[in-house]
Amino acid sequence: MVSFYDELEIEDFAWDDVKQVFHYPCPCGDRFEITRSQLGKGEDIATCPSCSLIVRVIYDMMDYEDDASEEEEVEEGSTIEVL
Repeated sequence: MVSFYDELEIEDFAWDDVKQVFHYPCPCGDRFEITRSQLGKGEDIATCPSCSLIVRVIYDMMDYEDDASEEEEVEEGSTIEVL
């Protein structure tokens, strides 16, 4: 059984354009993070990269389902340039 620190609505998170993640302050001083593609895949756990706390994100998956398929298209079409 998973123990969540809290359950938060996605509306409580802020969007970071640089890192392309939703984030919410963590008690440790860092922040919980979750991507649009994770939400699109039905994932509802935001993690903190600095500690072991996790939160459950409450959202409507229908609002993000297109984001999961967009990321897969980008990954399939990406190329690696060798210098």
